[in-house]
Amino acid sequence: MPRLVRLPAGKALTIRSAADAFLDSLGNANTVRNYGIGVGKTAEQLGEGRPLATVADDEIGGALEQLWGEAAVNTWNAHRTPRPRPARRWPSIG
Repeated sequence: MPRLVRLPAGKALTIRSAADAFLDSLGNANTVRNYGIGVGKTAEQLGEGRPLATVADDEIGGALEQLWGEAAVNTWNAHRTPRPRPARRWPSIG
């Protein structure tokens, strides 16, 4: 589980720099890659060069809903979807 990320004080952070700071705080390369997709698309939707201080909480939720909608659960959990097993064939007797 990601930990709280302390952003640099005294700097005007953009959405992209805050997203990068969050991704840099993750230790596992696979997690960075997977989170990077969603975080990157959300940053693009909000405007990467926009100052982070100008973003309201409901804008982030709106951007996520607009990007993922009802597909979010299936999208994020696609790699965990069980695949059907092939039918087992029994040898014929006779």
